Amino acid sequence: MNGISNKTAFEDITNYTEETKDKMHASGAALVIIKDNEIVHEWYSGTHHFETGARNIDRSSQFNVYSTRVTYVGLAAALAVFEGHIDLEDKLSDYFKELDKEILGETTVRHLVTRSTGLKIKNDTVQRVFDSGTNIEGKRPDLLAKIVRKATGKTVNQILTEKVIKPLGWKSTEWATEGKSSLVCDIHSPDSQPSIRIGSNVGDERNLYVNSRELALWGSLHLNKGFMDGKQILPEEVFDLSTTIQSPGEMGENLPKFGLFWWLKDNQVSWDYNELGTDLPEGSYQILGASGCACLVIPRYNAVAVRMYNSLYTYQNKNFDHIEDIQTFGNLVVKELQLSIK
Repeated sequence: MNGISNKTAFEDITNYTEETKDKMHASGAALVIIKDNEIVHEWYSGTHHFETGARNIDRSSQFNVYSTRVTYVGLAAALAVFEGHIDLEDKLSDYFKELDKEILGETTVRHLVTRSTGLKIKNDTVQRVFDSGTNIEGKRPDLLAKIVRKATGKTVNQILTEKVIKPLGWKSTEWATEGKSSLVCDIHSPDSQPSIRIGSNVGDERNLYVNSRELALWGSLHLNKGFMDGKQILPEEVFDLSTTIQSPGEMGENLPKFGLFWWLKDNQVSWDYNELGTDLPEGSYQILGASGCACLVIPRYNAVAVRMYNSLYTYQNKNFDHIEDIQTFGNLVVKELQLSIK
């Protein structure tokens, strides 16, 4: 295990992150915790894959963050809303003329960003699964990215590169179009060959690679509402839109609530499927990817916690409960933060 840490201050969360790496059959892991805009804990473990000669995980290692990327698409959309290109009450039928308008009905962009469209869309066909705003579903950032591009004339990648990545000087956040040594491989199962997912740099595919520090800075950008490096990178209103409840009013109180794809802590939620730990204070928000990567923002403690893994063997693995895992992670972060400020 190779790491950089204050083991006495964050020993439990470090040990848990290492144990979880082994349980999910990840070859590598990373952990970064920011408190009051300073990195207070940083730790790395394992290798880029399990094969002989694999590179050690370090600060420059870029993990595929999978669904964590939806918040990047969400921020581009929030900026488009702020600038007047998009309205959350716009109907999806206004943007997808090729889909059956009658089935799309009154479904809006708001339903899309809060995972409540009730639609199953594949290629040019659409089916109604449940009434919009009455349940939650999987994330469809690809559809939102298309809306952003149609409304603004720019891709998600172009918007974020211009407005965030270049101004902040980030070098390890990219939609990977080719392989390189800093990219951490995906582990699909204990017996599979490692792989790297590459694609276009448009910003609508599952090929966003980020190192642990820049994912933590992504959380800090939201925590600080756009104020970074002594300047206001984007308007505060953009982050208010992204990280406060945008779920439609008809959504049942017991169901999870979302900002622009961020999963928000709402103490009224009683639904069994809840990715936020019980000890997290209200106002916290989080995003989790299929590989185990997660970004957790806790405004009450002015803190961000990021963990990185590279295993896609989290849903097929009957010995691993990914919901219990991410809840435990959040609760341990709270415990450690409380101890650090006593």
